[in-house]
Amino acid sequence: MEQITKIRKAVTTIANQLHKLGYSLSKAFKTAWKRIKEGMSVKAQGVTFDNRQELLQFIAGRKPEEFTTYLRRDRANAFDKYAVAVVIGIKSIGYAHIGYLPKGIAQSIAAVLDSGMELKAETRIIGGYAYKESFGALVSITA
Repeated sequence: MEQITKIRKAVTTIANQLHKLGYSLSKAFKTAWKRIKEGMSVKAQGVTFDNRQELLQFIAGRKPEEFTTYLRRDRANAFDKYAVAVVIGIKSIGYAHIGYLPKGIAQSIAAVLDSGMELKAETRIIGGYAYKESFGALVSITA
């Protein structure tokens, strides 16, 4: 019962944000249900900033069970008031900020996180296959 209440709250929060962005109310709820039910995968932004390429290369060499993905609000971000940071927790080492959710998705997710709900996230490191090819992060988000 608690899980159903949590999912409904997430859907309502996302739908309200989508409605503010110009979606009709019915389209907002359909999109929100789809995002929560099926989950969503997005490519993290800002992965080439600072030393994030080295962090992603390090994470790519580790087993997936050795790290955990967290979505954290970054209220101090001067560029986006809805910024959601993608943070990787690496067992026995610490935490690494590897990027941000894309702006369009971040606004909906920020509203969910601000309401006190936790979302599950998993990260898969992509790229880095050839010389000078950048690493990236594909983030899967579910309720």
